[in-house]
Amino acid sequence: MAKMDTKRRYYDIGVQIEELLFSGVFKAGERLPSERELSERFETSRATIREAVIMLELKGLVVVRQGAGIYFIDSPEKVNKRTILPKSDVGPFELLQARQIIESSIAGFAATQIKFNELRELKKVLQLQENEINGDSEKFEALDQQFHSLIAESTQNRVLINQAVDMWSTVRTTNPLWNELNHQFLHEERLQSMWINDHKRILLALQKRSPEDAKQAVWQHIENSKQELLKIASSDNSDTDLDDYFFAMEFDSNFTESH
Repeated sequence: MAKMDTKRRYYDIGVQIEELLFSGVFKAGERLPSERELSERFETSRATIREAVIMLELKGLVVVRQGAGIYFIDSPEKVNKRTILPKSDVGPFELLQARQIIESSIAGFAATQIKFNELRELKKVLQLQENEINGDSEKFEALDQQFHSLIAESTQNRVLINQAVDMWSTVRTTNPLWNELNHQFLHEERLQSMWINDHKRILLALQKRSPEDAKQAVWQHIENSKQELLKIASSDNSDTDLDDYFFAMEFDSNFTESH
């Protein structure tokens, strides 16, 4: 099987799995092959398979049952009504990967540069965001973006600032798959409270002017997001063998120094 364009492979594979349903290869209500079998069939990583599954779940074509597998929906009328989700070049795991690498480094540098008035502004934004828990989701999201943008701006480095802005404006903000994930799954009160606690740890590290703590706090914040995303797409109860993810449960501060 020919290799696909890596920028859109999750989308292309999702469409191919969808075709298997509508062509009758898989029946409504039937269990799909396992993630590992699908990754071998399509010659891609399990991360990409999970992104494809998320896309199909958002389209209402599959149901992920923890510990049981991935199933096509058992409603023929839904199966016969095909929906279109806009194509995106960047999958959600790719986005989190980039954010984890880039934003953690930005935060580490910001800890050495940030000024008192910038810390005060971050605290203000954090308080406003906390007030929106289980409230206005769009405002919560905007404040989330503002919090991360302020950290980048405190570096006074235009390249780093532009990188941070671009990741939000061209990927997260306008990414159709990520927008659907936010709308359907990622605005629970439990998750919003967790993001706030993560932001508090980031702010504390910046207040301490500790590059190591700031880097670790941002890394773990995005790791937490990744774990929640894995729950949406995972049909088994373990992700300990996912060697095709470039994530670490614990950030190795020596990684960037030794590579």
